[in-house]
Amino acid sequence: MSSHENIEVLLRSRPSGWWEHLCEIIPELEPLTETVQPAEYHAEGDVAMHTRLAIEACPADCDSDLLWVSLLHDIGKPGTTQQNEAGRITAYGHAKLGAAIAEDILDRLDLPEKRRERILWVIRHHTFHHSWQLQKADDLSKRQLKYMVDPNFPMLLEFLRIDSLASQGNPDGMATYAFFKNLWESIS
Repeated sequence: MSSHENIEVLLRSRPSGWWEHLCEIIPELEPLTETVQPAEYHAEGDVAMHTRLAIEACPADCDSDLLWVSLLHDIGKPGTTQQNEAGRITAYGHAKLGAAIAEDILDRLDLPEKRRERILWVIRHHTFHHSWQLQKADDLSKRQLKYMVDPNFPMLLEFLRIDSLASQGNPDGMATYAFFKNLWESIS
């Protein structure tokens, strides 16, 4: 079994000490434990706790690529998180940086290229909903519509659900997921 397949087994089974073992295999995960998040959106705590909750929210029979997205979606937060003088915490650009870091990790673990591309696309775009400002399907631009019919969008949509479940304290997360799910179904 390849190293990426062993990690997938670990992500699915989550035996005692699974997170610590993952940090040994993928040392880029270590800084997630020390990376704070805004409590109003992430009452669950640091990025490592959020990441573990995302993995645990994945259905038992989910696509293995969804497990990788859940594991690596916020890998860029340690390098982008800042707290201003007023105490506001931001991580602007974490998705872009995270995709670059995830690419190095997935390449090192010899994940097949097509799978890497799919996982990286979802990581790179997992914050899309923050900038769209949509109220109804008629508000979709041609660019947004093209984006929503991309073959990777269903996984991105499922990850939006997973990420919302793992973001304790964010009351709008599941409503945002439901909106985009309904929107996607109306154009599919």
